[in-house]
Amino acid sequence: MEKLTIHYGIQGNGMKFGLTVRNFNIIKNLFPDAQPAKGIFIEYDIRANFADYHPHLERYVFPALLGLADESDLKKIERIEFVKTPEMIVTYTIEQNQNPTLYEQKIQLVSG
Repeated sequence: MEKLTIHYGIQGNGMKFGLTVRNFNIIKNLFPDAQPAKGIFIEYDIRANFADYHPHLERYVFPALLGLADESDLKKIERIEFVKTPEMIVTYTIEQNQNPTLYEQKIQLVSG
């Protein structure tokens, strides 16, 4: 799979990450054993601390949201884009190299 889009929004006490119906169905068709969630809400206690680890959160959210436990399945998704709503801007991307001997995961801050 070349690209997957995950939408997220910042709420008063956390962030909500979700899949569109289209992406949810694509995941179910490509990975029949997957247990994707339509949404995940992550609540934080102290907003200042949350800001420190927010940029690193995406790489943990996408496997949980997609319901894929097998790392080889996760590697089949070449690019994951995180789109901030309601602005609909891509703020983060995760790019993965599918070559098993050269596996690399890059997180890029696009804007934010």
